[in-house]
Amino acid sequence: MEKEKYSSDSPVHARSDDRFSRWAFAERIAKVISERRDPGSLTIGLYGPWGDGKTSVLNFIEAATKKNDSVIVVRFNPWLFGNVESLLPGFFNALAKALNTDPILGKEKLGKTVRKLAPGVGGVASMAGIPGLESIGKAMGTLFHGPDLMERRNRIEKALEKAKKRVLVMIDDMDRLEKAEIQVIFKLVRLVADFNYTAYILAFDKEIIAASLSENYSDAHGKSGEQFLEKIIQVPLHLPAIPVRELRSFCFQGVNEVLRIAEIELSEQQVQAFVGDFTRAFDGDLTTPRKARLYGNILMFSLPILKGEVNPVDLMLLEGMRVFVPELYETVRKNKDTFVGAFYHSIHSDSEPEKARIKEMIDSALKRAGAKDSSGYIELLKNLFPKMHAVYGNMHYRDDWGQKWHEGQRICAEGYFDRYFGYAVPKGDFSDTKLNTLIVDIGDAEALTPENNPLAAAITPENAESLIHKLRIKAKSLNAAQSASLSLAVSLAADKYPNPEGMFLGSTPHQQAAILVSNLIQNMDKSRRVSQAIECIRCSPEPGFQLDVFKFLEKGEKDKPEKDAFTEEEVDVIGEELARCLEAFIQATDDITTDATRIAWYISYILDEYSRKHVFERHIREVLKRDKSAIIRLLDVYTRNSTVWEGESGVPVPPDFEQDEYNRLTRIFEPEFILSTIESYLGELPTDQEDFPQAHEHNDRSILLGQFVWLHRRASPKQRDEETE
Repeated sequence: MEKEKYSSDSPVHARSDDRFSRWAFAERIAKVISERRDPGSLTIGLYGPWGDGKTSVLNFIEAATKKNDSVIVVRFNPWLFGNVESLLPGFFNALAKALNTDPILGKEKLGKTVRKLAPGVGGVASMAGIPGLESIGKAMGTLFHGPDLMERRNRIEKALEKAKKRVLVMIDDMDRLEKAEIQVIFKLVRLVADFNYTAYILAFDKEIIAASLSENYSDAHGKSGEQFLEKIIQVPLHLPAIPVRELRSFCFQGVNEVLRIAEIELSEQQVQAFVGDFTRAFDGDLTTPRKARLYGNILMFSLPILKGEVNPVDLMLLEGMRVFVPELYETVRKNKDTFVGAFYHSIHSDSEPEKARIKEMIDSALKRAGAKDSSGYIELLKNLFPKMHAVYGNMHYRDDWGQKWHEGQRICAEGYFDRYFGYAVPKGDFSDTKLNTLIVDIGDAEALTPENNPLAAAITPENAESLIHKLRIKAKSLNAAQSASLSLAVSLAADKYPNPEGMFLGSTPHQQAAILVSNLIQNMDKSRRVSQAIECIRCSPEPGFQLDVFKFLEKGEKDKPEKDAFTEEEVDVIGEELARCLEAFIQATDDITTDATRIAWYISYILDEYSRKHVFERHIREVLKRDKSAIIRLLDVYTRNSTVWEGESGVPVPPDFEQDEYNRLTRIFEPEFILSTIESYLGELPTDQEDFPQAHEHNDRSILLGQFVWLHRRASPKQRDEETE
């Protein structure tokens, strides 16, 4: 990427840099001053808001006066001086320096004459103190009209007249001063403006200066500041207004430069969407070149750093909101839940109070921003946040739109909102650019192995959920070859996925990864699906993942023959291979009741389903020979399929060993074997009781033994025979 270039806010000097057709205006001012025949002084006010280009116009005026050597330009920027004491001497030093450097007037040593004024004025300011503006004014008046100083003044005027010179004093940045300093500068200008052969151009924001002067010159109508300006400014001029289309063109020129440097290419549809929303919302606020440059500089920072991680048009519009209506930007930033997602009919049937609250919040932000016409901003919000369509209308979105917004990296998507404000991929999230690279690397790998698996290197406990979620969304767009490689990579990394116990099936990263494998297999040709499923099961290092892959395979249904899924025969082929893998796992395991507590019951089910229940039974018998207490763990693993969750706290409640668990267990083991094992462990069978013993009433899981015995005593001989069969 080309080196980033931030646009400088420095004023321009040359006519060739005149972007907004202001040279003619500046040249006219220079001509009026240089060709003036009246020896009297002239004070011009150059009005414009901050950032509108006042300094550039002053530069143009100075450049234009060089065509006529009769004008001596004195540039004075009071903002560069720290206080009133240095402000006044600074003015006279600038004037003295200009007079000394003039080839004709320098011979008269007028600079020395002018500089003698500075100490006196500075001393007066120091004696009076900053607040004493009235005494400063009186003192300056005395200085300028005393006998000695009148002689110096006359000398300067005669020298200027003889040399046919006129002094042009240009004072800039007055509207950046403290109020006390502004009032001192105007006192000074008022007193020295009656020097013959002088002209003054004062550049400032009229509203700021008038408000500052009003505090010291009040009247009944509240317009004293403007009336004071009228006494001093003889020629009030406003900077020529820049047409909105020119400012917009200037702004978009900066946007195009940022996109070029960031190597971001927008589609024609994206360009149209951006231009439409930008002009509707921000045309009224794009009032100065400085705002246009500020917007371009902000994009120069944010677009490259978030390239590939967010929707570029959404980011460009959001940054426009930050520049032009910061109050609205802050409202959005601080109220994520208000703006992301949508109002879905199924869960927001009574959403009118919430809609009213949102509307009031937005209206309040726009009022604070001083928005005269809110319609453009409302349209912008509706296009950035579809939820607003329901707030300001009656348009609602289906649940599946959330995935579309996620695919588009939209700011309204839950997983992307924070990126737009944090300028980074949040902790626990996974970079979209890295995701695309990861998919390519997996596809390019010659042979995927546990040691050579890009996915295993990329995944962490913190980012696993986000990464698998993004891969599931990407899965739909992958071709068969990519799907084959990725499904193997996901299976090889099975031991990397967090798998906490949860209330809902398919909610953990571990289970989501298994669902992803199933989705990827569905992308392949039907003739390859069975072999791919078998390969994914074989290469997985974790039996729980093997079981989940099998569980989430798309299986056919008799009442839905049109479903694109595995047939019963194909499922049996895959199940046979799964059973062989589980048999190998059991043979390598010391005690499945401790090494695979959560999945032991499911392993027994698969082995039973594919005629290998003897493998599980033999293993458990060996474990019980070594450890009789394992009978408790055996019964406990069969309750894992029926965990109950406490509704309010979400904490799992110890499950009971009930009839379903009894039926599953006795499909593998003869009931009498379990009874004898319990009796051997306890010394005797638990005494019978009328009510079923409840697990939550006991502190340990040995209660499961009593539950099995209670159920067995109540099972009929016929039922026992059926269970054994």
